[in-house]
This record gives sequence, structure tokens and C-alpha cells, in this order.
Amino acid sequence: KVYQERDLHRLLSSYLKSQDTYSKTIFHEKSANSKDDHQKWIHPDMIGINFLNLKNKSSNSLMKVINKSDAFNLISYELKREIKSDYELKKCFFQAVSNSSWANYGYLVAFEISDSLDEEMERLNQSFGIGIIELKPNPYESKILYPSKFKELDFKTIDKLCKINPDFEKFIEKTEKLLTVSEKYYISTENELDGFCDDYFKNDSEIEKYCTEKNIPNDEKTTANNS
Repeated sequence: KVYQERDLHRLLSSYLKSQDTYSKTIFHEKSANSKDDHQKWIHPDMIGINFLNLKNKSSNSLMKVINKSDAFNLISYELKREIKSDYELKKCFFQAVSNSSWANYGYLVAFEISDSLDEEMERLNQSFGIGIIELKPNPYESKILYPSKFKELDFKTIDKLCKINPDFEKFIEKTEKLLTVSEKYYISTENELDGFCDDYFKNDSEIEKYCTEKNIPNDEKTTANNS
């Protein structure tokens, strides 16, 4: 059995959790008109959010009053099992461009990436601003190869995604609730968001067991270059 892209979602969610990013897989099958092939060029594989949490309660409150959009970043992730050729890179990259048009930051994430693509990845990143993350068998060793460039949120596309996908809408709903809740209910509301998000690994033994069950290569030498 060959591991699938969806088997990598828990690895990615664990990496994102370690970066203080809440994440949720968005299944296009749950969307209205999900059998429409064009849908896959609208949905991100995963949506993430991180919050700028200032340590002082007063400064936190002031920041939220002045401009709530400065209090968080919404991030889109396009996840692929492997990228071995220039053709695959361009196809995956521009799918990530399309699926992240609504977000502050967009990333293409891959588990196996050929070293021969470094130069082209850098060119595409500089031209279009989509970042690239190399996902590792131990998710905490994953790394950003090229950072994403910030852009303003596209609320029309966010609205469209909320209308067609219930999980996307619920994620946005819980995000808004956390941004507007009073200090008294912040922790319980944060726990509510965390409970809705994807599961993540609690320790190394869980990672090893999962990789074994899903046949995910966990030898660092097992890469696209040696396949």
C-alpha cells in the first residue's frame, strides 16, 4: 500500500501546531457541487490561522479595537505527496496560487521534493509569492524552503468558500468568535477552536506508529532523489 496525500495531513497539522497555527483540513467532497472538477481549483487542502497574542491584556485589547485584521493571519496550504518533475512542480504550484487567492499567505507543501527543482522553486516563489514547505516524517523537522509573501484577504472569495463548504464556514465562524470574545471566555473559546481543528501528534511514538500504519517512509534518506 502506497501512502496517500491525505495520510500526510496529520503530519502537517502537527508541524503547524508547533508553529502556533490552528489548522483544519477542507474536504472538497463536502462542498456544494463537489463533483465539479473546477472545485479543486478553489479549495485549499488545509486552512490555518495564527494569532498575534501580545502578553499584556491592555495592549491586546487596544490592538483588536484599532484593527482586528492585524491580530491574525489566515493561511492556505496545498499538500502534495511528491513533486519530482518540473511539470509536476508547475501544476502543483499554480493550483496553490489559485487555491490561496483569498488568504494572507499561501503555501505549497510536499513530502518528497526533487533537489533538481530548487532553482525553479525559487523563481516561482519570487514571481508569485507562494511559499514552499518540505514536510518531514518527523513533522517537527519540517522546514520552510521559501517563505510566502503577505497579501490582503479577499473577502469575496472567503464568502464564496463559506457558502459552499461547511467546514470552511465553521472555521471562519470560530475564528471570528475568538477575535471578538471577552477575556472572561477567551480560554474556553480557544479550546473550542482547537477541538474543531485537525488532530496532531502528542509524542514521537505516535508519529512512528502512524508512519508505520500508513506506510509513510520515515527514513530521512528516503526522498524523491533516491526513488
